[in-house]
Amino acid sequence: MRILLPVFIFICSFHCVSGAIPQVPSSIEIAGVKLKLSNDAQEEIQKHVNALRASDKYFRIKLDRVNLYFPIIERVLKEEGVPEDLKYLAIQESALISDAVSSADAVGYWQFKDFTAREVGLRVDSKIDERKNIVSATRGAAKYFKRNNFFFKNWIYSVSAYQAGPGGAKRYVEKENFGSDKLNITKKTHWYVLKYIAHVIAFKEEIGSPHSEGLKLGEYTKGEGKSIEQVAREVKADEEQTKEYNKWIKHGKIPDDKVYTVIIPTTGKLPKMVAEKEDNNPPPLTRTIEKPEEKNQYPDHIAGSVLSKRQAIFLNVNGIEATMASTGDDIKSLAKKADIDPDKLLTYNDLKSTSTIHSGQIYYISKKRNRSPIYHHVAQYDESLWDISQKYGIKLDKLKKKNRITDNETLKPGRLMWLRKKRPSNEPVEYHEVKRPSNYNKKNERLANHRKPIVVETKKEEPEVKEPIKEVVKEPEIKPAGNLPKGDRVLHVIQEGETFWSLSRRYNVSVQDLADWNNLDNQASLSVGQEIIIIRPVSNELIKEKTIASEPRKEIQTEVNTIHTVAAGESLWAISQKYEVTVSDIRKWNGITDLEPINPGQELSIGQKTNKQKEHKTYVVKGGDSLYKIATDHDMSVDDLMQLNDLSSSALSVGQKLQVKEK
Repeated sequence: MRILLPVFIFICSFHCVSGAIPQVPSSIEIAGVKLKLSNDAQEEIQKHVNALRASDKYFRIKLDRVNLYFPIIERVLKEEGVPEDLKYLAIQESALISDAVSSADAVGYWQFKDFTAREVGLRVDSKIDERKNIVSATRGAAKYFKRNNFFFKNWIYSVSAYQAGPGGAKRYVEKENFGSDKLNITKKTHWYVLKYIAHVIAFKEEIGSPHSEGLKLGEYTKGEGKSIEQVAREVKADEEQTKEYNKWIKHGKIPDDKVYTVIIPTTGKLPKMVAEKEDNNPPPLTRTIEKPEEKNQYPDHIAGSVLSKRQAIFLNVNGIEATMASTGDDIKSLAKKADIDPDKLLTYNDLKSTSTIHSGQIYYISKKRNRSPIYHHVAQYDESLWDISQKYGIKLDKLKKKNRITDNETLKPGRLMWLRKKRPSNEPVEYHEVKRPSNYNKKNERLANHRKPIVVETKKEEPEVKEPIKEVVKEPEIKPAGNLPKGDRVLHVIQEGETFWSLSRRYNVSVQDLADWNNLDNQASLSVGQEIIIIRPVSNELIKEKTIASEPRKEIQTEVNTIHTVAAGESLWAISQKYEVTVSDIRKWNGITDLEPINPGQELSIGQKTNKQKEHKTYVVKGGDSLYKIATDHDMSVDDLMQLNDLSSSALSVGQKLQVKEK
């Protein structure tokens, strides 16, 4: 080693004309994790850095692609809540070549296999391959990162799982470091992570320069029904170059099943319709009542001269279709102008048939949302709950639920209203001092439905907020789907045909709880690949007891149909599609829990293992019941009872149905 080192330095000084190769430090922070590098780890990582920087010519070619694509990758990762540092993994995976294909048939910027790509919501078929779309593929990668981080709570471990899968990564991780912001890196650390750290060090100080030929990329999202050539002509871009940057569309026109982003390359000024995406900061991760920077428009001020006009006035408020009432409008006339059923107008706006329509007020002609992109709002003297729900386009019942407000509770001025997440039960209601209007009196408080007419303005002015009456404490860490109850968390990936109802039956939870935990409407449809958080309670939850008659049931199980050997990179979903069965069936047949991964070479039974006939009946859990009591009453052991009902804990809920032996 000592003899070769001077020769290596001589070679590098010849090729690396841009300057010295970065040296690997003894410690570095990446993705919010402080890494302490041992001497042997430094040496190993330095080898990778030297290799990446050995030829300045090829490094600059790769750096050009990095500087071209990183602004898009950074934006998507930020929108998805994933650390920006994970962008360097795209260089490691594909060198940012859109149609890169690995020896294992992984494709695209982030090197997805087809079945994994579909699991994270990417379309891969004979016409479209979103693995080659930088926006779609990055969003899919972010979803995969978050899925892994859900379990490891450590982004560096999530990097390891990106290559090895959550099951394979277990051999490289230490459970005591789950959730830790510090890690020790040694030569024995997963080789993939060592290589990733090398990419960060090799590129970190070089990124940010313009493309060497002045090229830049814009994003166009209005291409449904058009070919790439048509889009290029429309925006006056070079057709061949545009096709080169959009290899994700194999042939035909851009589909209309969802929004697809067309990348527009240009060396000149980008047209307005494809201007570089603005860095719209997502809502802050900690509570703030400062004015948020946003493009969303909300109703705020009196319309003025438009109120006297009798024609329909249509607006878009926070992405929701709305219309403004004119002088003399009632529910029927407003519904007629909006061309919708009057009952729907009432439903969409949380109104009763006796409600009065006020000129200048915004009324929605499509469903309001379950939450707002804005986190908080301070209630003013002249606002009601309904006013706030209309202002932000949130369903009234959802607004009440987020703030734990009962139907008979009065909204007091200055109250901090939660608009995006549900106020934690252990956090008291917070009040702020707000300006009292000079003409305000107690009568105003009782006139909840008689407010000033309001409309949309392009500039939103936040209410004046002075010093809070009480000290504002630091908000706890934001967790997925808001404040979740205590219990084991399971991240369930939706499979074909699954619904809220089927999930509620499988996990023995209510449909409404599922909706609340995931900030969804309980009537919403679920998409294949969508991730749903499930909470398994750790203590009994008292609910209203239901009296349901127990009925005997005969359970007949069939013989094993076949044995399937898991291939490298194969998922349960892919296997379920192959045999036309459900993922839950495969797990049940093989005794695999929801958190347990599968590994290459593992043999799975497709079909039941026994041909025994058992007689069971349904038992409804009552107050004071325990697993021991129920098992004893039905001549069973607790283990038999738990196994029969696929229970992972001893927690029971009143009204829960269990299968027990017939006496």
